[in-house]
Amino acid sequence: MDDFRAELTAAVDQLTEAGIEPVLLVVELTGAEDIKRAQGVASFEKFRASAAGAISAAGENCPTFGYGETRICGVLAGFARLKTFALIDRLQRALPLLAQSYDCKVTPEVDVVEYAADTGVAGFVNHLIALSRRNPDAA
Repeated sequence: MDDFRAELTAAVDQLTEAGIEPVLLVVELTGAEDIKRAQGVASFEKFRASAAGAISAAGENCPTFGYGETRICGVLAGFARLKTFALIDRLQRALPLLAQSYDCKVTPEVDVVEYAADTGVAGFVNHLIALSRRNPDAA
């Protein structure tokens, strides 16, 4: 847990110091666990790395990190709502295509959390914990 918190804090601090409001993008890769079962841990890790790269590239090279086995988070630099919706649409089309190369069907579920200065990084962490409680298999 501390590892992802350090990455998240560093990314958020870098953006807020530059006067940019960060947005947390959370992508749940529903169905990706089938890769691990069918093809092994090495293929699953390759898929996760590829998915994280796709999320980073779509988010204009945003930092990404894993939270649980099938959840990848990215810290976006002040994306407007319309731009965020377009990003989500691209990811919902691209990630299933990426999973096809691993003979797997993935249905990405995307959630976006806006930064609140009063809760800071703790607000993002609390949101991730709340998501884990709703879907304990993901984290």
